[in-house]
Amino acid sequence: MVDLGDITLYYTTHGAGTPLLLIHGGWGLAVNGFEFQARTLADEFQLIVPDRRGYGSSTHVVGFDADFHWRHAQDMLRLLDALKIDRVLVWGHSDGAIIAAIMALLAPDRIGGLVFEGGHLYCRKPDSDYPMDKIWLDPMLIPEAAQSRLADYHGADYWQQVIRNWAGGWVALHDRAGEDLYRGRLSEITCPGLIIHGVHDEHTFPHEIEELTRRIPRARLMIYPDGGHSIHDSRALREACTQMTREFLRECKLASAAQ
Repeated sequence: MVDLGDITLYYTTHGAGTPLLLIHGGWGLAVNGFEFQARTLADEFQLIVPDRRGYGSSTHVVGFDADFHWRHAQDMLRLLDALKIDRVLVWGHSDGAIIAAIMALLAPDRIGGLVFEGGHLYCRKPDSDYPMDKIWLDPMLIPEAAQSRLADYHGADYWQQVIRNWAGGWVALHDRAGEDLYRGRLSEITCPGLIIHGVHDEHTFPHEIEELTRRIPRARLMIYPDGGHSIHDSRALREACTQMTREFLRECKLASAAQ
C-alpha cells in the first residue's frame, strides 16, 4: 500500500527485471485481470499491478467525472514516484489502455513502451453493447457471473458503487463536447506502441482502433479475428497474445538501452 496523501493505492508486484506496469479496466482486477501475465512474464519483468483509485483495496470513492482517465494517469505516475521508478513499460486494458496512453502524453520520458489493449478513441460510444446510462442507474444489469466476482473482490457493500463510478464517468464523457479522449494529442506520443484489438470487441469496432493507430506515430496494430474485448484473459488467445507482447517489450528494452 502506498499513501499518496489524498488517496492510498494498493498494488502487488511479481518477478524481477524491467518494470512493467499493468493497468486494469473499468471493472477492476476482479474481471479480466492479469493473473496469467503475472505468472508468465515474471521471469523477465517486474510486474506492478495496482488497484486504481476507487477499486479493490485502494481508496474508495463516490463518482467519476469526465476527466477520470487523466486523474488516474496522474495517480499512476505518482505511484511510480513513490516506488522510485523512473521509467516503465506499460500495458493497459480497456480504460487502463486509455490511462496508459495518457501517461505517455503526460510523462513521455518515463514510458519506454505502450501496450494498448481493448481501448477506445472517442468519448462517445453509441455502438457499445453496454448502455452506460442504464447501468449507472442499476448496476444489477451486468451479468450475474460478473456480479459475484465483483462482490468477492471489491466487497459486497461496494461493488455496485464501482460500477456506478465507471458507468457514470462514461455518461459524463458522452455529455462532453470534443472528439477524442486524448484532447487531440495522440500525435505527441513518442514511445513505441503495440495496439491489440479483437474484431468482436463489444465496446469498440476495429475502424475506431485503426484510426487511433494512425494517430500515434510509432504504433503498430494487431487485430485478432476471433478476439473480443479482453484478449489477454481469453483462454484461446492469452498465450499467443502474451508472447507477442513479450517480444514487443523486449524490443522496447533494447531501444531504451541504445539511447
